[in-house]
Amino acid sequence: MNEGLMARKRIAGYSMLIPATVLFLLINAFPLVYGLVLSMTDMNYTKPRSGKFIGLENFRSLLGDSEFWSVMGFTIFYTVMVVLFSYALGLQLAVLLNKNIKFRGLFRAAALLPWVIPAVVAAENWRWLLNDQLGLINRTLMRIDVIHEPILFLADPDLARLSVILVAVWKSYPFMMVVLLAGLQSVDNEIYEAACIDGASRTRIFWHITMPMLKPISMICVTLMALWTFNTLSFDNIYLLTQGGPAGSTYVMSIQSYYIAIYRGKIGYASAISVMMMVIIALTVLIYWISQLAAARKTLSRVGEVNG
Repeated sequence: MNEGLMARKRIAGYSMLIPATVLFLLINAFPLVYGLVLSMTDMNYTKPRSGKFIGLENFRSLLGDSEFWSVMGFTIFYTVMVVLFSYALGLQLAVLLNKNIKFRGLFRAAALLPWVIPAVVAAENWRWLLNDQLGLINRTLMRIDVIHEPILFLADPDLARLSVILVAVWKSYPFMMVVLLAGLQSVDNEIYEAACIDGASRTRIFWHITMPMLKPISMICVTLMALWTFNTLSFDNIYLLTQGGPAGSTYVMSIQSYYIAIYRGKIGYASAISVMMMVIIALTVLIYWISQLAAARKTLSRVGEVNG
C-alpha cells in the first residue's frame, strides 16, 4: 500500500516537471542545438541557395582570421579587467560597510544604485557624461582650466576601450560588494578579537583571516561575474556606449557575431563565433570545477592527517 502511494507521488511529481522541462528545452536547448547546426553550414541571407553543410569550415576560417583573434583578445582583456577591478572595489566597500558606521544602511543603498539602474538608462547617462562637446566631464575640466581641448573619451580607440571598462566596473561592482559583504558578516567576530589580542595588525588580519575566509565565496562570485561579463555585460555595455566603435576598437565577440549575422548576412559564420564563445565559457566552468575538486581533496587530506 505504501509503495503504491509513493509511486503515485513520484508520478505526480514528474508530471508537474513536464511543463517546465518543455519550456526549458524550447527556450534553451533548441536555440543551442540550432546554433550548433548553423555553425556547420554556409547559411547566408544574401545568398538564396546557401545553407549547405560544410562541417568545420567556418571554424577553420575563424582560426585563420586575424580580426577574430584581435576581437577575442580584447574580449578576454575586457572581462579580466572588469572582474579584477569590480572585485577590488567591491571588496573595499564591503569591508567598509561591514563596520559599525553611521548611516551604513544609506551608504549600502547608494552603493547598489549602479546595479539596479537599467542598462539603457545608465549607458545614455554615461554617453552624455563622456561626450566630447556637451559632456559634463569635459565641460567641467575645461571650465576649471584643467584641460584646454575636449578629451575624446568615446572617439579615441584607446580611451574608448578604457571608458567601456570603467563603465562596466561601475555597473558590476555592487554585485561583488553584496556577495562579499554577506561573506564578511558570516565570519565570527571572536576570530578578529582573538587576533587583536595577539597583537596582529589590521593588514595581517585582512590577509591572513579575512581573505582566507572569503576564498570560497570569492571563487563563486568571480566565476559568475566572469561569465556574465564575457557573455552578457560585454554586449549590453559596449553596444549601448560605442556600438563597437570607433573603427571597431571596442568590438567584443558577441558584438562581432551580431554585426556579421545582421549586417553581413553570414549566419553560419556568426554562429561559429557564438559556439567559440560557448567553448570558452565551458572551459572557464571546467577550470572552476577542477579548482574546487582540488581544494576539496586538499581539505580531506588535511583532515585525514589530523585524524591520523
